Amino acid sequence: MTNVETHAGTEPLAGLRILDFSHAAAGPFATMFLADLGAEVIKIEKPGRGDGSRYMGEPLLGPVDSDYYLSMNRSKRDVLIDLSCSTGRDLARRLAAVSDIVIQNFRPGVMDRLGLGYDDLRAVRRGLIYCSISAFGSSGPWQDRPANDIIMQSVSGLMGITGEPGGGPVRIGAPISDFATGLFAMSGILAALHARESHPEGQHVEVAMLDASIAMMTNYVPSVVTSGRRIPRLGRGHAQIVPYQAFACSDGQFVMVGAFTQGFWRSLCHAVDHPEWVDDPRFQSNPLRLANRDELLSLLADIFAKKSRDEWLTALQEADVPTSPVFELDEAIRSEQAEHNRVVQHMETARGPVDVIKCPIESDRWMARVPEAPPEMGADTDAVLATVLDLDRAAIDELISSGVVARASGASGE
Repeated sequence: MTNVETHAGTEPLAGLRILDFSHAAAGPFATMFLADLGAEVIKIEKPGRGDGSRYMGEPLLGPVDSDYYLSMNRSKRDVLIDLSCSTGRDLARRLAAVSDIVIQNFRPGVMDRLGLGYDDLRAVRRGLIYCSISAFGSSGPWQDRPANDIIMQSVSGLMGITGEPGGGPVRIGAPISDFATGLFAMSGILAALHARESHPEGQHVEVAMLDASIAMMTNYVPSVVTSGRRIPRLGRGHAQIVPYQAFACSDGQFVMVGAFTQGFWRSLCHAVDHPEWVDDPRFQSNPLRLANRDELLSLLADIFAKKSRDEWLTALQEADVPTSPVFELDEAIRSEQAEHNRVVQHMETARGPVDVIKCPIESDRWMARVPEAPPEMGADTDAVLATVLDLDRAAIDELISSGVVARASGASGE
C-alpha cells in the first residue's frame, strides 16, 4: 500500500506510553511493533550489561550492538534503573503511574517481589494495561522453570513434528516460539486497549510461551486430542495435505507445490501430463492421496526430476497451480515482490546504517513510524526523568551518583 497521506502524530497508538521491562526477544518483538504504530516505548535496562540480547548473535556495530538487539529495539527510548534498590523501584512505579501499558517477561513472581506486579502498579495508575509474558504461565507445576525459544520449541511439540521422515526432530530456523508469543502479547494489549473504552479499570494480560507455541499447531490439535493421532515428521511435506511440498528438479533446485484443493489437484495433474490421475481411485480425494502418499510422491518425484526448476515454475504457473522456488533468506529478500513490498527498510544509527525488517501492518490512513535507531543503554535516562517525571538536574545527578540510575557512557546530561 502506497501514497498514504499522513500527518505527524496520526499513527494509531500516538500518545500512548509503554513502560517496557522486557528483554531478549518475545517482549521486545511486541513493543517494537507497538512503537512502529506510534506508541512511546520506554525500555528499562539494568545498569551495567543491560538487555542480554545486546550480546546475542553478531556484534554488528559494536560490542553492545548485536544484530539480534538491533533487529528488535528500534524507535524506543532507554533508561537504566537499578530495580534491586528501593529508590530504583520507586522511580519505576512513578514511571508506571504515567504510562498506559506495562510489559514484562521475568519469571512469575519476580515483579511482585519487587513491588512492581500488576496489583502494585494498578494501584498507582487506574486503567493500566499490564502484560506478563512467561515461559509456562503464572501457575502450575512448571511455572518456575527457566526456558527460552529452543526449550519451548522442544517441549511444545514444534520440534517433534519438524524434520525428515525417519530422522530426528529439528529446530525451526526462526525463533518462532519467541515471535509467536510476542505477537499474541501485542494482540492482547491491543484488545485490552479497545476494552478500556468501556472498562476503564484496565486489565492484566498474560501470555505463556508454551500456549503460544502450541497454538501454532492449531490445525493438528483436533485429531491429536480426539483420535490420538501422532503427527509424523515429513520434511518438506505436510501431514494433512498431499501433494503439498517441495520437489527436487533436474538442476538440483527445488520447486514448491501447494495443491491444497481439488481444483489445484486437477490443475497439477494436467501440468505434469497425467490428466488420468484426476479420476484415479488412488488419488481422487485428499484422504485417498494421504492414504497413498508414498506411491503418489514417488511418481511425482520422478516426474519433477526430469526438468529444471524454472521450467517447472513456468508450467505450474501457466496451469494456475500454487508454486514457488525454494529461496534462501537472501534470495527471498531480493525477490521482485519483496523489493516491491519494501520488506526491508534502511535505518541510520550513530555508528552506521543497518537494514531491518519493516512493520508488516499497513493502513490507508496512516503509515508506520520511520524507524529510529535502537537506543544505547541509558541514552534517554536524563530526558525521561526530566520530561516524564519532572525531575530537575540536581535530582537526576544525585540519582546518577548514587548508582540508582545510569546514563549512556560518556553522556553528561546536558
